[in-house]
Amino acid sequence: MKTTIVATGITQQANNFDCGVHVLYIITKMIEAEKDGKLLEYLERGGLPVEWGTAEIVANYRQEVRDLFTSLVESDT
Repeated sequence: MKTTIVATGITQQANNFDCGVHVLYIITKMIEAEKDGKLLEYLERGGLPVEWGTAEIVANYRQEVRDLFTSLVESDT
């Protein structure tokens, strides 16, 4: 069975390098929603919540990922 997920209203990256960050963030939010039993509800309503993909939220997530990688590298040395 194929499923199409619509991310209506989610901000598209404004540069040529944030696509991966956007994808990781949305996948993380979808996993959290599934754990909370809400993903199917979102999909049945026709899309994912708009607030998941604001430019500010994704920028903050980018920094969180960068900080995580930095801390992992530093702890390995």
